[in-house]
Amino acid sequence: MTDYLQATQEPWGRTEVLHQEEGISISMLTVGPRQALCLAGDPERHVQLVVLEGGARFRQSGSMYRLAQDSEVRDAGQADGLLANEGNRPLRVLSIRSAQPVDEETVLRFKKRYGRYSVHASAPVVICEIGCNHKGDMNIALEMIRIAAEFCGVGVVKFQKRNNRELLSDAEFTAPHPVPANAYGETYGAHREYLEFDLSQHRVLKDWCEDCGVEYSTSVWDLSSAREIAGLGPGMIKIPSAINTNQRVLDFLFAEYGGEIHVSLGMTRRDEEKALIDLAARKDRLGDLVVYHCISGYPVENEDLFLLEIHRLIDSYGDSVKAVGFSGHHRGIAPDTAALALGATHFERHFTLDRTWKGTDHAASLEPDGLRRLTRDLSNVAVALKRKVVEILPEEQVQREKLKQVVDLVEGT
Repeated sequence: MTDYLQATQEPWGRTEVLHQEEGISISMLTVGPRQALCLAGDPERHVQLVVLEGGARFRQSGSMYRLAQDSEVRDAGQADGLLANEGNRPLRVLSIRSAQPVDEETVLRFKKRYGRYSVHASAPVVICEIGCNHKGDMNIALEMIRIAAEFCGVGVVKFQKRNNRELLSDAEFTAPHPVPANAYGETYGAHREYLEFDLSQHRVLKDWCEDCGVEYSTSVWDLSSAREIAGLGPGMIKIPSAINTNQRVLDFLFAEYGGEIHVSLGMTRRDEEKALIDLAARKDRLGDLVVYHCISGYPVENEDLFLLEIHRLIDSYGDSVKAVGFSGHHRGIAPDTAALALGATHFERHFTLDRTWKGTDHAASLEPDGLRRLTRDLSNVAVALKRKVVEILPEEQVQREKLKQVVDLVEGT
């Protein structure tokens, strides 16, 4: 059973009719990246548009407006213009068409009911972090992208970018690796340089991701790396837990980079977390901010995951940020499904081709079959996490007529 009554592929994306009754029709409009649709005037109908995911430009009566997530447009049926998705990710808009004006309470009810109506509207975003698990070998990195895309079915592949001379002090650069067995160089700086891809290599990685049908992203560890990666124009950039209080990096990305900004909150105090959110609010970037519950350990035991922190983040910031995610460094995949049930929508896991390879991250990473099963399980559970749209489903009605002993219950007995 699907959650829509009718679906139509359009040149600009997809229309799914969710609900129809006398005098009212509700549809989900999914507008592809860099696509736009024409809105013909309909004076006989009152049309409300609610942006559920993404950002848009809306032209009405010759004026252009920027629409962020949760924005509403009233009387869009009077418009004769464009609804344009200028971003790199799908734009999802709830369209409510009625013969009579729709009040705010009704719009809110429809938004809550259909805002996460199915996996089509809000599928889990699985981010495969290759990080440095490529061992400094470009051929391994390209093969990992292909496997993550074709075999594992992830949506995003993410690397890391460091300017090691900027990030490390001279003492840190020349010190020995703290775990010599995992070192790729005589000093920690030489080890980091061995694992580092330059900007031209990241261009190749981005192009290869696009050829494989997945989104490219990178965690940036310093201002120089943030500038370089932002120049490539990815749809999202990640700020790791280690630098989520770096004012220079945050100021640059909030001011100069137009895509989504994802931030992990591992090893972060509550006052630091709030300062980050407040900065994003002052820069008018909360609608592009995805925050992740994260425990900074490699690997983390299940009893130390504290998944109910996801509820706290949603309660504290869910109405303002774009999304809340879970960045896990644990073994196995069961906790990720629990995180989905708690409300997380973005899931970041480290990926390796062999957990026995030399390096600190491999032990906390998933091999190809584990990542494949994670993506499969999250998608399957996401389909199930919804409320019934009617009291008795069509497939239940058949069994009700066949099996149900219908008895009028008497009040008070």
